[in-house]
Formats: sequence, structure tokens, C-alpha cells
Amino acid sequence: MTVLVFTLFGLCGKADVNQPNILWLSAEDISPHLSCYGDPHAITPRLDQLAAEGIQYTHAFTTAGVCAPCRSGIITGMYQTTLGTHHMRCNATLPSYIRPFPALLREAGYYCANNSKQDYQFKPPTDTWDQSSSDAHWRHRKNDDQPFFAVFNFGGCHESGIANANKYRQVTSILKPLMRQSAASLSTLPPYYADSPTIREDWKRNYELITAMDAWAGELIDQLKADGLYENTIIFFWSDHGVGLPRAKRWLYDSGTRIPLIVRIPKQVRSRGSIAAGQCEPGTVSE
Repeated sequence: MTVLVFTLFGLCGKADVNQPNILWLSAEDISPHLSCYGDPHAITPRLDQLAAEGIQYTHAFTTAGVCAPCRSGIITGMYQTTLGTHHMRCNATLPSYIRPFPALLREAGYYCANNSKQDYQFKPPTDTWDQSSSDAHWRHRKNDDQPFFAVFNFGGCHESGIANANKYRQVTSILKPLMRQSAASLSTLPPYYADSPTIREDWKRNYELITAMDAWAGELIDQLKADGLYENTIIFFWSDHGVGLPRAKRWLYDSGTRIPLIVRIPKQVRSRGSIAAGQCEPGTVSE
């Protein structure tokens, strides 16, 4: 995704009012269990719509099966094995010549806001973000014409939401009855799991947490629209790694590393000539 930001969209030099905004919607601990990816149980209308308007990547993979090593790679564009951030909960020191890419976007004139997770396994340089906190938002930039790069992270679908009944109830409290799942009615489970009430309950929770995440993503998209920014903002949706269940998270099988990745590039951004015609049309599925 770092490479996509800098090469596919030509974000170099000084930013001006014609540069697109960039919104990252990141989710924790989910595989491509979305309706637009063909999952028969998923209830994800907002992300399905985003995919219909953008590009849906069917073979997107992370560089590790667990969050912090992946995030160190995403924010720098370098493999965690190169940075020394590949051991979970280590604390590396970045060489002075390696910088998280938001610092480069800031130099190019972007307002960079992170709400709010970092977890890079290194202390980011002080010039990485304009704002990084639970209050960070593109709305806090002083000049409304300044392009922004804004990251929002949803932790509600983290494995703890499956394992912890209180968190599960809290995160899914927004769901209406038609958005709920029936554990007994789930027709498909991965073949490497026993078909037991406990496993079914875990998968039911996973699907409902994803639906809550879908609503969260929709709220941020609605904020873009309310601010009149939707048609000048490139939107990325992605997950840090696969589902937070056994044989997935922390494992290097597809179940642990294959993720959903959706990118919406508005028509007026596509028409500026930095993107090859036909590559980013609405509804594109990239194999």
C-alpha cells in the first residue's frame, strides 16, 4: 500500500489543491469474509458498495500473520525482516535514512492524521504525523484546501472481540436484528475446524464484528460526503492480517495472511492522467 500511494497515484513534489486526499480504513484481524468477496454469510453493504465503485483485490497478502510486524512494513514500505521488526513485541531502532512515509507526505504538503493505532515496533520519528491520537481527524487541519492523508483503525474485530464476551456485546450493540447471525445456521465452516457449538459461536461473533466494522467504515465515508470531499479522496480499506482464530492469525497460511483490499479512486482523480486508463474503473476485480 505504501508503493500504491507513491507510484500509482504520483504523489511527489509539493502538494496543491489538485492533489487527492487519501483515507485509509484499516481493520484488525479479518480475512476476506465480506459479501463482495463471495462470503455467503457476510453482511457488509457499505464495503460492498465501496468495492462496486472501486477496485477489489482478490489476492492481497500481508507480509506476516500478526499485526505489529505487518504495520512496521506498511508504514515504511520495507519488509520487517529488513528493519528488524519481525519478532512480535520487539523494539527496533530505525536507521536515520528510513522514514515512515507520512513524514514524506507532510514534506509534500499533506496534513497527516492517524486515529490512532501505531504499533510499529519502533518509536516513530516526531515528524511522522501532524496528529496521532484518538481525536485525530482530517477536520482538524487549519486550511480546508490542504490535501490530507488520514488513517482510521477499527479494533472492534480484533480476536479479543471473539474471545471476550463483554467486548463482543459492546462492539455489536449497534446491530439491528437483521444484521445478526445464527451460529446453528452457518452453512460453511473451514474444513480444518471441528463443527462444534463453540466453533460456530466464534464464527458467528466474527461475522457480527465484521458487520459492526462495516457500519463504522460507512460512517467515515458519510463524513467525507458531508464535507464535500468524497470525489477528491482515494479510499483504501484493508486488514492487518487474517482472522483472529486458530490456524489463521500468527500462521503463514492463506487464512493468516490473505486480506481484503479495496481501493476507490474517484473519476476526477483518475482523469488527471497519473493512472492508466481502464485499470481503476468502478467494479474492477484485480486477480
